Amino acid sequence: MKKVLGFIAMLAVGGLLGYVGATLVLGDREPDGVPVLPEDYGTYLLLLLPVIYLVVVGIHELGHVLAGRWQNFKFYNLTIGPFAWKLDDDDRVRFVWNKNLNVAGGVAVMLPNGSNALRKRFMWFAAGGPLASLVLAMTCYPLAQVFGETSFLRFVAYTTAALSIVIFIATILPFRTGGFASDGLRILTFARNGATALADLTGLRALAHLRAGKAYDELPVEEMAAVSANEEVPGQQRVTMDYYRYLHAIGVGDIAKANSLFTSVMDRLDVYPSGTHGNFFLEEALFSAKYLNDLPAAEAAMEKVTSSPMTEPLSIHLANAAIAELKGDAEALATELPGIEKGLARSMDQSRVSTIRTWLSGWKDLVAKG
Repeated sequence: MKKVLGFIAMLAVGGLLGYVGATLVLGDREPDGVPVLPEDYGTYLLLLLPVIYLVVVGIHELGHVLAGRWQNFKFYNLTIGPFAWKLDDDDRVRFVWNKNLNVAGGVAVMLPNGSNALRKRFMWFAAGGPLASLVLAMTCYPLAQVFGETSFLRFVAYTTAALSIVIFIATILPFRTGGFASDGLRILTFARNGATALADLTGLRALAHLRAGKAYDELPVEEMAAVSANEEVPGQQRVTMDYYRYLHAIGVGDIAKANSLFTSVMDRLDVYPSGTHGNFFLEEALFSAKYLNDLPAAEAAMEKVTSSPMTEPLSIHLANAAIAELKGDAEALATELPGIEKGLARSMDQSRVSTIRTWLSGWKDLVAKG
């Protein structure tokens, strides 16, 4: 209920800012004395607030998606309030309901194809949202002039323009909150090309590495260790480097080191947005079951999982399968195998696919034996 009330409050504040912005820019009245907004604007504002907010945020996030496609990023997920579109196992975009209010504002998840010119490409990706908001405002403001002075559509266009300007300003300013960096901060970080930018670029290269299906043991672990140890770098990037170092340790077969690194990551999980925590708990469940043979730890991790549109179904199937294997539950294991096979081709982490195929072969043998 607290999150629901917070989401409603966010809508209310956004609508109020949009109205105030329209009033400040346009004045309370036109030169001929006709009100810019209908006298009963309060009722209209209350009724239209969720729709206008979702449209404005949606256009902003679509700006990121279009810029990402232009810069050869692969689309995985778009979340706008309670609505989400994600890539399914057949490489088709499908609609799902977003029930996780931690990511209800608006999120576009895209990963780079290839590692060339990542700094420039990511700057354009980050700028896509604010530019889309600015274009929407510049489109709606003159459009409002077309409608009659007391027209309902005139009010809608003015409010949309004002709220778009508010979103543009709010996202172009450089700040960090709740584990998220604003678009402006990301652009400024890469423009400065300092320690934080180098950390982000290391992370982006790692994502491109995983997307390309290269082996974990080929990750640039020394570079990642240097970022992790650099206290000038924000905590989130440092923890992310330790997560990639954990994957490298798995790749070289050093499970003890992998366990140490992953424990360190989980101890600092609060540096990430809470809406992403479920993915880490799924990884904890899989690692505990498959690499540590620790059933209680794996089951405890699964109890903490909160799914979101950013959660890959493959991760859920893998964790459940590994737990079913430890339990010796062939029936439960069998139910997870089709989802695993379907999800392999679209996984964000193609580096793990060959290992999963080996697991699949063993799991099928267990199922066949009953």
